[in-house]
Amino acid sequence: MRTGLPALLLAILCGAPAQAQTGAARAVESQTLAQDLKRLTIEELSQIDVTSVSRRPEKLSEAAAAVSVIGAQELLRSGVTSLAEAMRLATAVDVVRVNPNTWAVTSRGFQISTANKLLVLLDGRTVYSPLFSGTFWEVQELAFADVDRIESIRGPGGALWGANAVNGVVNVITKPASQTRGLYSMVTTGNDEHAIVSGRYGARMGEWGDYRVYGKFRQRNAGVNTATGSDEGNGLLMGHGGFRLDSDDSRATRWSLQGEIYRGAVGLVARPDGDLAGGNLLGRYARRFSTTSELTAEAYYDRAWRKIPLQFEEIRDSVGVHAQQRLLLAERHDLVFGGDARISHGDDNGVAGFFFDPEERTNQVYSAFVQDEFALRPSRLYLILGTKLESNDYTGVEAQPTARVRWMRSANQMLWGAVSRAVRLPTRFDTDLRIVNPVTGQVVISGSEDFKAESVVAYEAGYRIRPHARVAFDVAAFANRYDELRSQELPTAPGQPVRLKNLLNAVTSGAELSATFQPIDRWRLHGSYAYLYEDFSVDQGSTDRFDGMFEANDPSHMFSLRSYTDLPGGFRLDGTFRSISSRPSPRVSAYAELDLRLGWTVRPGWELSLGGQNLLHDRHTEFASPGAPQYDFERAAYLRSIWRF
Repeated sequence: MRTGLPALLLAILCGAPAQAQTGAARAVESQTLAQDLKRLTIEELSQIDVTSVSRRPEKLSEAAAAVSVIGAQELLRSGVTSLAEAMRLATAVDVVRVNPNTWAVTSRGFQISTANKLLVLLDGRTVYSPLFSGTFWEVQELAFADVDRIESIRGPGGALWGANAVNGVVNVITKPASQTRGLYSMVTTGNDEHAIVSGRYGARMGEWGDYRVYGKFRQRNAGVNTATGSDEGNGLLMGHGGFRLDSDDSRATRWSLQGEIYRGAVGLVARPDGDLAGGNLLGRYARRFSTTSELTAEAYYDRAWRKIPLQFEEIRDSVGVHAQQRLLLAERHDLVFGGDARISHGDDNGVAGFFFDPEERTNQVYSAFVQDEFALRPSRLYLILGTKLESNDYTGVEAQPTARVRWMRSANQMLWGAVSRAVRLPTRFDTDLRIVNPVTGQVVISGSEDFKAESVVAYEAGYRIRPHARVAFDVAAFANRYDELRSQELPTAPGQPVRLKNLLNAVTSGAELSATFQPIDRWRLHGSYAYLYEDFSVDQGSTDRFDGMFEANDPSHMFSLRSYTDLPGGFRLDGTFRSISSRPSPRVSAYAELDLRLGWTVRPGWELSLGGQNLLHDRHTEFASPGAPQYDFERAAYLRSIWRF
C-alpha cells in the first residue's frame, strides 16, 4: 500500500478521500494600539516587547532568536481572513492551503498536510493536538481587532516551551479587555469567503477591571478539484463566541479569565458534512513584586469534538497548568524557572478501514524548566543557558537544553548565536494507528508501541542592524541535524504490514533575510527571503524507499514583499506579493501571487475595504499529498466594512 501517511492522516482528520463604539471608546482603542506596526517608526519597531523568546518581556531588537512580530493593524490592513493565512505575514513561514478547509503551517521545512513540528499557543494555551502533534487551524478563530500581536519564532523552542516546539513557536497574544472598550463589528463578503461577520463589545466593570464579549460567524466556498475542475464539498460553516475578564493592570496582583465555544460543519465530498465543536476556559494569575520580579500561573481546560462521517470521530479533553517565577539576582542574572503539566484524554473511534489500539488513551506530560541570562558585560555581552526536563508516557524523560549568546555591538547592531535540542513526542498516529484492508480485514499499516521521540540539534546565528532611521535588516542562518524521524518500513515478508518506525534522518540548512524600509512617512515596505536545503537518509537495515517524501515537501526558495501606503483623503493602499519555488514530491509548480487592498475611512469609526487575492492567475495549486486529491485556489475578491461605536 503506497498511499502516503500524511494523506491518510488528512483523510482521517478532515474527511478528504484518500486511496485506501462611542467617541470616547474609539479614542481609548486608538490610544492603546501600542503595537501598531504602521504608525511606529522603524526605530520604535525594534523596541517592541516580545515575550515568547525568553518567557519574559524583552525588546525585539535584543531577542537572541529568529523572531518576527505581526501586529493588529498589519493583520487588518493585509486583508487576510484566517489565522493560518495570517502566518504568511511572518518571515520565512511556509503556509499552504491543502484543501478548502485545511491549512498546513511550518517553518524551516517538513511541510506535510498534517505538519507536526510547530508549536502553536493562543494566549499561552497550547493548541497542538496529541492526536497527530499538529494544529487544527480551521477551528482557531479570532477577531483580528482583538489581537495585540503574533510572535513567530523560527528554530527550536523546547528549552522553554517543551515538546513539539521543534522548528518554531507561534504565540498569538490578544489584547486585555481594557483596550477593547466599546462596540466593534466587521462584515466581509466575497466569492471565496462568502460571509465573515464578527462583533465585540467591551466595557468597564466598576473599579476593578474590564470585560469583553464577542462572536464570529464564517461561511466559506467549496474548493475546486484540480483533476475535475469542478467544485467539491460544501465549504465551511463555523460559529465562535467568547469572553474575557481582566482585573486592573495597575495593581500588583492581577488576574484574567477567558473562554470560548465553537460549532461548525465541514463540507465533504459524497457524504454528509463533518461536525466540529468544542470550547475552552483559561485562567491566569500574576503577582508583580518589582519591574524584574514576577510570579505567574495559569490553568486551562479544553474540550474538542470532531466527527468525519464514515471515517472518524474523536472526543478529547485536555487540562494544562503552568507556573513560573522571574528573578533578578546579583544584578547580573535574569532567571526564569517554573513547571508545566498537561493531561489529555482522547477517545478516538475509526469507522472506515482503520482503528486505534487502544481506542482510548490518556497522555500525561510533566516538566520543569530553568533559564538564566547572565550579563558577562552589562549592556553588551550576555550568555543564556537553559533546559527543560520533560516526562512523558511514551519515552520517559526528555532533556531539551539550549545555549545562547547575544552581543550588543552598538545601539543599532546585535549578533546572536545558539545551539539547542528539541523533540517531537510520539502521538496516537505513531503508536496506535491501524489501517485495514477493507476486503481481507488484514492490517496493512501499523504504528509501533516503541516509537521514539523525533529529535533535532540545531545551530543558529543571526545579525540585526539598523543602519539608518528608515532602514532595518535582520539575517538568520541555521544548520540542523534530525534523528529518529518517522519512517514507513515496507514489509519483508507476505502478510506483514507497513510499520511506522524511527529510521529516517535528515540534515537541513538555510538562511533567512528580512528588511524594512520606510522611504517616506506614508509608505512602508517589508521584504523577506528564505532559502532551505534538505538531505534525507535512512538507517542501515531500513526498508523505507521514499526518501522523506511523506515527511516533507518543501520549496527551496520563498520571497515576499509587503507595502503599506497612506493616501490623501483617508485612503490606504496595501499589497502583498509572494513567490514560492516548486515543491519536489509530489511536484507542485512554482507560483507567484499578488493580494491588494484599498481602504477608505468614510468617517471616524467607519472604514470600507475592497480587496483582491491571488490576482495574478485564475487559479493555482499550493500543495499536494501522495494519494490525496489536489485542489486549486481561485482569484478572489471581497468587500469589508468595519464599524466602531
